[in-house]
Amino acid sequence: MTPRRLARAATLALLALLIAGCAVGPRRVALGEDAKVGVFTYRVLATQWQDQLGRGERAAAPDTRFYVVYLTVTNNGTKPLPFPRARLVDAAGREYEESPKARQRGIGLGSLQAMSPGFTINGSLVFDVPPGAYTLILSDGNKGEASFALPN
Repeated sequence: MTPRRLARAATLALLALLIAGCAVGPRRVALGEDAKVGVFTYRVLATQWQDQLGRGERAAAPDTRFYVVYLTVTNNGTKPLPFPRARLVDAAGREYEESPKARQRGIGLGSLQAMSPGFTINGSLVFDVPPGAYTLILSDGNKGEASFALPN
């Protein structure tokens, strides 16, 4: 191999390594589609804005508005695992965690202690956020993530 070809091959190999190592962000998934992230499979089904959680004396009022995301989650692993952190991201890049008011009442998947292996859970995530457009980021608890563009 000539020095020129060797240099070209080395440059191409280095470029391939750089591209492979670049973070491209979470994989984008449409509502109703499955997203396999690590041992979890997520499917976002629907969303709904709510002015309160619960009824009567036990009702909780939001600081702004409750945005409820309905989804299914399957633990495809071999051991019980906690539900990984979920977050909403708005158009300005601000991140929002699940509502503490919902967690305190045991509402939402974020209040689960662990998910058994092989089980699928239908549930919700509740966020206390101003009305707007959001992206839901779901992870595997490590580095894997999927993002869902949610309707207003």
